[in-house]
Amino acid sequence: MEAESAIKLVNDLVYKPGWSFIARDHTNRFEGAITMRVEYPARSSNRDRAVFGYPEEIVNRVSFPLVVKDCNDEDLYAEILQVIMSIEEHEAREFLRVEPTQWAPFHPHRVKGMRRWAARTGRSDLQADLQFGLA
Repeated sequence: MEAESAIKLVNDLVYKPGWSFIARDHTNRFEGAITMRVEYPARSSNRDRAVFGYPEEIVNRVSFPLVVKDCNDEDLYAEILQVIMSIEEHEAREFLRVEPTQWAPFHPHRVKGMRRWAARTGRSDLQADLQFGLA
């Protein structure tokens, strides 16, 4: 698939309310590649906000490179669904907490949480968690 075609397909996606997908050409850096930015509504998951029901609404964003050169439409959509599932997993790990301390055993912004999750899932690369957030 040409990058231009993939960009059109990504930019036309619909998921949950408030989610948006923005694709851009990335072939100047990597052959047959695009970058996909996902913006999605969430709640601030800070521990001190948990007892109040996470009242602060925020917009999160994350960018992923995708090699589309050898993709067809279905391959591209499957890749995007993997991206969506990684976002949903990341958010779930932030929000799963234990009363009364509000401890998050698998928090993806804490090294111990990253390591606990990696041990459970067989992943050895903690770097994947670093692509998320508002930085």
